[in-house]
Order: sequence, then structure tokens, then C-alpha cells
Amino acid sequence: MIDVRSLIPLDARTILESVAKTSRMFTVEENPRVCGWGAEVASIVAEEAFWDLDGPVVRITTPHIPLPAAESLEDLALPSVDRIYETVKKTLD
Repeated sequence: MIDVRSLIPLDARTILESVAKTSRMFTVEENPRVCGWGAEVASIVAEEAFWDLDGPVVRITTPHIPLPAAESLEDLALPSVDRIYETVKKTLD
């Protein structure tokens, strides 16, 4: 697991080394899938480490809807530990 703290500067070397080691890449972000930072990281991996991947880059994000203002609804939209676990397990099975 790599906690990307910033896009600029982005520690792309650490990400690419991890992809080379694990042959997989998952991104998790509390943003819609479109135009998120995960898309940028996925594009770097696709350009520079495509042949190291054993499967597609998997992006775990909020649904492509406006983020609800109510805290209880917002929690349902954000990626949860359970959703992350199930997505990774399903992809690797």
C-alpha cells in the first residue's frame, strides 16, 4: 500500500516499483472516477509499466453523482473498507 500524499511532486518511482513487484494496481479515492487523481496515476502506470501488469488498473471511487451533503449519505458514497476489500478480492479471484 502506498499513501500518495501529493500529485506534485508525485513519487512515481515508488508506484512503478510496486507495480513491477506485485503486477497489480488499485487506486482508492474519495472523488468521482472521472478526472480524479487516480486517473492520472493510472495513466502513468499504463504508459510506463503496462507490461508489468497482470490485469487492468482498478479504481475504487465514489459513484459518479454529486456527493451528498448529509453525513450519513456521504458515508455510503465514500469507498468503505468492506467495498475496497470486496473489490480487491473479486479482482484477484
